[in-house]
Amino acid sequence: MAKVKLHRCSYTFLHVNADACWRMQKALEEQGVEYEIVKHGYGKSEKARKDVVALSGQKYVPVLEFPDGTVVREETDDMIAKLKAGQLPTT
Repeated sequence: MAKVKLHRCSYTFLHVNADACWRMQKALEEQGVEYEIVKHGYGKSEKARKDVVALSGQKYVPVLEFPDGTVVREETDDMIAKLKAGQLPTT
């Protein structure tokens, strides 16, 4: 079965709540969602994150890519709330 793809920054290693990518990763784990990590560049420029721009139309991460092809990029807290409410296509 295809997994959710969590597109996130390459430098999520501190695992602190100030890191939006870590908060999203932690929420996926807490909800029991199987996912794979796709890491993206160290810079926040469109050039450094050209793959993110191609996927979501903007340069910010985290981005969720679901097995059905849906791509979601919103404020992290909003994505987490939707995940917890069952409003995202995780299967």
